[in-house]
Parts: sequence; structure tokens; C-alpha cells
Amino acid sequence: MSRLQLKVPRAWRLCVLLIVSALALASCAQQPSPHVTGLPSLGISVPLHTSACTLSGSCIALGTTGSNLPPTSVGEYRESNGTWSSLVVPSASSSLITSASCLATECLIGGIQPTGDLLWNYNASSQSVVALSSLRGGQGIRTLSCYGASSCAAVITDGVNTVSKITYSSDDGASWSTQLPLAWSSSDTVTNMVCTNSLTCMVSATSDANSVVLEVTLDGGITWNLRPTRSSWTSLTSLTCSRRDCAGLATTASKSYVVSSGSFGRRWTAKALPAAANAMACTSIARCVVVGDVGPGKPWFATVYDHRIETANLKYVPSPLISAACSTKVCTAIGVSTVLTFRP
Repeated sequence: MSRLQLKVPRAWRLCVLLIVSALALASCAQQPSPHVTGLPSLGISVPLHTSACTLSGSCIALGTTGSNLPPTSVGEYRESNGTWSSLVVPSASSSLITSASCLATECLIGGIQPTGDLLWNYNASSQSVVALSSLRGGQGIRTLSCYGASSCAAVITDGVNTVSKITYSSDDGASWSTQLPLAWSSSDTVTNMVCTNSLTCMVSATSDANSVVLEVTLDGGITWNLRPTRSSWTSLTSLTCSRRDCAGLATTASKSYVVSSGSFGRRWTAKALPAAANAMACTSIARCVVVGDVGPGKPWFATVYDHRIETANLKYVPSPLISAACSTKVCTAIGVSTVLTFRP
């Protein structure tokens, strides 16, 4: 029996390919934006304002009131099944948390308290937070960056209008190295830091003229080199780096931008965001979430994949999102009374 062969004219084959391609494009264009559902925080009387995630995927949300009337602090943590539970945290009378940075299974939490530096340690294995000894002579921790097994750096201040100092710990914050002054920071307010190892750190600050100052060290804080930034930037935060590749969140008087560099800050490219952003966090340099608001009281959440920005649909999020954090697989964001989780 001979096999019957059906010959389709070339023009018809071309038409079929065009139709299939059009349908595929239409399908992609019609894919719904991701939905992210918020949950009410467990400590309504204390506003949340800081979040962090260990590399192992344990996330925390913390807040302080800044007053001396109890309750003065609140905490909660995300369990492996996705639910949030209360976290017992130290009392924090007249204190403010300013920064948090995590290792594989622990986080350091820094801030300001009446007696000087506030320094806590979160242990994901025991779901516990303990207060550590304050850094010598400090009047507040401006920013923290953890970068290796048990290793973190901190920038502290001695007071108002003084030079900030950098110091390092290799034992989860139990002890710290000799403090080295950031001679360039006498009139600048340090806002963020990222370190890739004990020698290499990038520190951003805001000057008296409301412009960004960006400095890097390659020798553990002994010497510093100025990196160029755009004159319109008023802040540079949420810094994250992997070797020479870095990303961050820059703001101007009217816009927010996701910025990236492949030269450890020597050159930056910027992509404008459609909303005012408060924080960004990344699972990798190319996969990030960014949070903020699109107007008074209107929260906003977006994913950034290889510079492609996709706004998510939010449910049960009553106020702007103010902080974000990521592990390698999950991200969290918080408002003053809301927590949410997203897998980018």
C-alpha cells in the first residue's frame, strides 16, 4: 500500500506559522499579573518597619515604637509552611531599629537606643532574638551588611555631625574589630552598605546638599575611593552585589529607579519605576522585588526580572509597603500592619 502524502502550499504554511505566532504573543500579553495577598501583622499596637530573611529562607518582621510606653517592640517570623508566628523580642524603650542583615541561619539587627548602639541577634534554628553587647563608643548603628559565614560589617556613628566608623565581626556580632573612621563622611549621613567580603565594601550616603555620595573600599576600610553617581540622585539604598555586579534603588526629587552596575559602581544604568519605591530586595542580581506606593495610602509591589518590571496585584494590603527582604527562594515585604510573602 502506498503512503498518501499531503502537500501543503508554501503560502499556506506561512499563514499557519503567522497565526500560531500571533496566538502565542496574545497568550503572553494576556497572562495575568501575579497576585500577592497580605496578612495582618500579629502586633497591631507596634508598627512594623524592618524585615530580613536568612539564606535558609527564614524571614522576620520587626518594629519599635520609639517611645518608652509598653509595648515598645514587636516581632514575628515566617515558618517553613508559610504561616507567620509571634517572635519574642527584647524590649526597646525609646529605641529605633535602623538595619538588619542575615547570614545562612542568623540575622544581625542594628539600631539606636538611649545607651548607644542597639544590637540584636536572630537565630532561625531556635526562633529567638537576643540582645548583644553594644559596640564600644557607638551612638547608633547606621547600617549592617553580612557577607559570609558568621561575618558582618557595621557602620556606626558617634553622634550628630561626626565621622562615621566601620567595624567588622567574624563571630555573629559577639565581638568587633578596631573601628576605622570614614574620613569622607563628616557631613554625610550614611544610608546603606553592601560588602562582598571582609575587604570589599560599598557605602552610600546622603550629603548636606541632598545628593548621593558613594564610596568603596578594597582594603577593609583603610582607604576609600569615590564612585560617580548621577547629580539628580537624592538617595541610593537597597544595595546588593555579587562580585562586581551590583544593583540598588535610587531616588530623585520626583522618581525612583532600579539601578545596576557591572563594574562595582564605576558606571550605573537606571530604569525608571512607575511608582515611588521605598525598598528593594533580590534573590539574585537579576531577580528582585521592589515595594512602595502609587499615591497616598496606595501600596505598590513589583518584580524585576532582567530589568523587566511587572506590577503585582495586591490583596488585603491597606497601606504602603516600606521594607522588603529575600532569601534565595522567597521574598517578604511589610507595611506598618501587614506582612506578605512572594516566590519570585
